[in-house]
Amino acid sequence: MVTNNPSKQVSSQTAGSQLPKEKWLYQWLPLLSIVILATLLRFYQLGEESLWVDEFHSLRAAEELKLHFRVLYFAFLRVWMLFGTSDAWLRSLSVLFGIACIFVTYQLGYRLVGRSTGLLSAFVIAVSPLFIRHSQEVRFYMLSTFLTMVGTLALVYALEKLTIASVGGWIIARLLAIYATPINILLLLPDVILALFRFRHQRRVMIGVIASISALFLLFIPVFLNPEFLNAILQFMSKADVGGRRLGIPELIGQLPAATVFWPMQQLPKQQFWLYGFHGLTMLGLLGFLVFNKRRSSRLNWLAAWAFLPLVVLLFVSTTYGYLWSPRYILLATPYVIILLSAAFIQVWAWNRFVASAIALIYAVSLGGGLLHYYGEKNITDWRGAVQIINANEQTGDVITVPTGFINTYVLGRYYSGSNSIYVAEALSPYRRVEPETIQQGLAQLPIESRLWLLYVQPKGKNARDSEQAFQSVIDEQFTVQTHEVFSGYLDTIDLFLLIPNSVSKETAVDKLAFDPKLIKN
Repeated sequence: MVTNNPSKQVSSQTAGSQLPKEKWLYQWLPLLSIVILATLLRFYQLGEESLWVDEFHSLRAAEELKLHFRVLYFAFLRVWMLFGTSDAWLRSLSVLFGIACIFVTYQLGYRLVGRSTGLLSAFVIAVSPLFIRHSQEVRFYMLSTFLTMVGTLALVYALEKLTIASVGGWIIARLLAIYATPINILLLLPDVILALFRFRHQRRVMIGVIASISALFLLFIPVFLNPEFLNAILQFMSKADVGGRRLGIPELIGQLPAATVFWPMQQLPKQQFWLYGFHGLTMLGLLGFLVFNKRRSSRLNWLAAWAFLPLVVLLFVSTTYGYLWSPRYILLATPYVIILLSAAFIQVWAWNRFVASAIALIYAVSLGGGLLHYYGEKNITDWRGAVQIINANEQTGDVITVPTGFINTYVLGRYYSGSNSIYVAEALSPYRRVEPETIQQGLAQLPIESRLWLLYVQPKGKNARDSEQAFQSVIDEQFTVQTHEVFSGYLDTIDLFLLIPNSVSKETAVDKLAFDPKLIKN
């Protein structure tokens, strides 16, 4: 081993041969270990849970592949589907981008702060249940995050030393990120501010910055002017909580544990509120320590700009127009917050190791609980499990009813293996308020001879309770419930009913073999 200790005699030939290897191990072995850990966590139980509604939307978008406002990921997915269509295979595309994010996180942390910060940031993202989740779903979030971070890294190089390669890399990465999801356009706000401030005394460079921004907008015009893009934006915003809502302190601070140790926060057990609330306050304290530390590097201000300027915009939109204060929407800023937290922890470690050890212990306990919950509980609605119950227990002549054509085409089309007739009852749609008469008319049109399998999506929103009561009143009046199974996820809940019309004789309707949901392996 090469050492500066003169008491240890090492020949120049030996030292020369060992130094490159030791340097390589020192620089890359910790990062490779983190990447291996991240890979294991992301492939573990990859196909265990069913696809959920948003993932089915991704499949539809990939099959149709129009000039959509998130077209880039769907183009990648369409090619990916040529080589396999299993749930695990489809999700593995996001795994690749999720792993790539760890490399870029390390590079950003290393470049802006230091090697220790880069490694710690990469580790936090590697084990974060939030990042694991989005790496395990057929959605665009990890591609989007990867591209935004690549664009930021390119801009860092440009701010350090302006070159055609760095500026070109920034333009291309930002453009692709916006094609991945338009919300990434918010990162142009800190980009422009930092570039104009950095080159404020160089007029020609400032003109170049303005020209680069203009080029970005010009390159995005083909999508922006497309009618389907505008319709998709309007449809997306129509599903938001229009009018906004006031955000409390818990909702603001809650994003810190959501980003680092626990997902989804909607499933956080009440008895653990204090632990994860304390973890959030600890993370907030780290950011405060960074703010008031006089030895703070000026480059941390760059990170703060990328972390908080987009969040300020999203916070304003969430409180005034539509609620977007969700971990998946603020993901564009989350990596920079994590790098700031890592930099703060390194500084606390240098200041007081006892305090740093206490923070690390809180983080470890919180993370352990978060990972146990993530891998041990059902986090999303088990559409596959519901359909498998039908597959195992249906009889010839049964009728299957779903509330929307989308569920018929993509959910049953993927998981249903039987041959009974499937009908769509739009009256049961979860996206509108319905009266009992409407539900009765919708069900009366079904040719039910003996048994009805009914998949019902519980409605949400201000009219949800009225619609639920209307549905339940019709079921109680016209049917006998033989089986009722509930499948809950963090965003939606579905009910699976096996119903027998009251007009049908139970002796001919009920099979002698009892229904046994244990036949299904969830």
